[in-house]
Amino acid sequence: MMAPYLVAAIAASVGYGSASVLEALAARRVAGSRIFTHPLYLAGLALDALSWLASLIALQALTLFTVQAVLSSSLIVTILLSRWAFAARLRASALWVMGLMVLGLVFLAWSTGPQRAAAPPLGFIWAMVIASLALGATVAAGYRKSSPILMSIMGGLAASIAALAARGLQLPDSLWAIPREPMAWLVLGNGVIAILAYTRALEGGDVGPMTAVFTAIEVVVPGIAGMMVFGDAARPGWEGCKFAALALSMGCGLWLAFQPGADPNAVGKQKAKDLRGAAGA
Repeated sequence: MMAPYLVAAIAASVGYGSASVLEALAARRVAGSRIFTHPLYLAGLALDALSWLASLIALQALTLFTVQAVLSSSLIVTILLSRWAFAARLRASALWVMGLMVLGLVFLAWSTGPQRAAAPPLGFIWAMVIASLALGATVAAGYRKSSPILMSIMGGLAASIAALAARGLQLPDSLWAIPREPMAWLVLGNGVIAILAYTRALEGGDVGPMTAVFTAIEVVVPGIAGMMVFGDAARPGWEGCKFAALALSMGCGLWLAFQPGADPNAVGKQKAKDLRGAAGA
């Protein structure tokens, strides 16, 4: 049955988008290390954790292309909530693009349908471990000096490995048994690498290009790898629809990455700056 897993993917997308705004609200209220104890920031982290669990559930029965594309739609949630939280501008064209993105995701989900992951080839876990160590070492070595675009690429690749590991993870009956699964640690470790690299990319680069690169990689790379490793496929006769729907939803997501509200931290800082300017006038 597909519906519960699709609901889990949508819930993860809503959670990630909402968490971004909560964390941005916290950053607007406090500075420095105090943000890590602010209730809004902690609420955002809790939502991130719940969203991560929801995405693990979704990947038990949906293809990587489907889940990763749905997760990328968290930009819609972030932009809509930024309008409420920071009075960010929302153009009519953005609403049309959001609608097209949702339409693309509907066709993508229908064209792939529910699919359990096939058993990965022998040595898959070790290949993932080696790739993870190489990525972690690259990010650590270039954290201070590498270009933002390279950090965004590294973050996208780490997110791709995390997604592949999540697809290969067989959830045990008890959530408390998850730490005993090697794949779970690959998901967690690469998730941390992805966050660090992407955050570093945003520190030195514009949010639109950095988000576009990160999103494109984290959807396309694991999606293609999922076809080769786990046998992810479209319904018979729906292969063309799958890739057309993916292209539509991805194109809309990349366009939205450049719109006001896509980076709630930047919107919050600009509003605070405007308020200080008005007070000093």
